Amino acid sequence: MEIRAAGAQLVSCSENIDETPSGLLMHGIMSSIAEFYSRNLANEVAKGMLQKVQSGGTVGKAPLGYLNARRVENGREARVVDLDPVRAPLMRWAFETYATGEWTIRKLLQELTERGLTAPATRSKPEKPIAVSHFNRLLRSRYYLGEVRYQGVWYPGTHEPLVDIQTWTRVQEVLDAHDRSGEKERKHQHYLKGTVWCGTCGARL
Repeated sequence: MEIRAAGAQLVSCSENIDETPSGLLMHGIMSSIAEFYSRNLANEVAKGMLQKVQSGGTVGKAPLGYLNARRVENGREARVVDLDPVRAPLMRWAFETYATGEWTIRKLLQELTERGLTAPATRSKPEKPIAVSHFNRLLRSRYYLGEVRYQGVWYPGTHEPLVDIQTWTRVQEVLDAHDRSGEKERKHQHYLKGTVWCGTCGARL
């Protein structure tokens, strides 16, 4: 429509496409073929990604504590996920420490940053500290249990877990408790503090 509005017309040198009825028909057919190819390709990609996660593979970039790698297996190159030798121990310690209920997110992240936990560098960005909101999401991720997620569903993964189910569950309980009460800096923190209320006056204990 824009071409016609400009007073010009479309003429293809390689296909029989012009402003004649047969040319417009050919243009419509080729447009439909191109749309079918694009949609079919997207469907095949999605199918391949689903098959990968169902087999335990990781789709996309692995989270903090892991490294995407390539390995030759049986003469074929395979994409795998290995433990990050620097960040994996720190993330494991993060789960185990936060599960005690004695740390706030900010204090724990500050300690981890001092110990060297950073977001890895990319081609365009250097290493940088981790944002509190991102760190919170990491502690919620089941990937550290050894699972992989695709389209909202978690599947057993082939990568090595960093935390056991008991510790991970405890971390979720502490996070939930802090979400309800709001985290406060205390010398002696307990994950139930701020969640208990007086039945008489309604004040928070």
